[in-house]
Amino acid sequence: MSSMRRFVLVAGVMVLLSGCGSSTTSGTSVICDQQFWNGTVAACLPAGWRVLSKETLGTLGVPEETLAAFQLQTPHAGQLDTVTVTGEPLSREMTTTEYSQANILAVSTLPDYKLIDKIVTYIDGVESAIHVFSARPSSEQPVRRYYQLSAVSAKTGYTFTGSFPLSIQDAEANEVSFILRNVSFTNPAEKAAQK
Repeated sequence: MSSMRRFVLVAGVMVLLSGCGSSTTSGTSVICDQQFWNGTVAACLPAGWRVLSKETLGTLGVPEETLAAFQLQTPHAGQLDTVTVTGEPLSREMTTTEYSQANILAVSTLPDYKLIDKIVTYIDGVESAIHVFSARPSSEQPVRRYYQLSAVSAKTGYTFTGSFPLSIQDAEANEVSFILRNVSFTNPAEKAAQK
């Protein structure tokens, strides 16, 4: 599946996953409140975030490429902010850097695309980038802010995508950055045992 097609699919999933509400969250310090591990992907979630079950994702009609989804429990700007994890088998060998650059190039063709930031980060010691941008996933949808991180593990390409309203508070930006900076392909229990 092409990176662009996968992004459009993910953007559609995020519309399905976002609910309605009216309050916002605040806070300054971000710490790991819940460790997620599905046998392939690990993530550290701050307080206020929840893991959406496979059953919930299935009832929403989420594509099978979606391996996990994390959702902020408190609405922001009328929506529940969400980070999704997708995976795709790669038809050829790619490094994390190549896969990340391919995904950045693919989403840069979206309507109203604008680069906001590109932050170097590491997944299990391998360099990648958190690509922060705004875009309109389709001509019918509003411009949103995205935080996206791509990586390769065991000949599979993974993309972590956070979708937010265009205007995002520092607290929410810090939380999504924290989630993306702490993803891994190693069992957290094994990591803890090695320390």
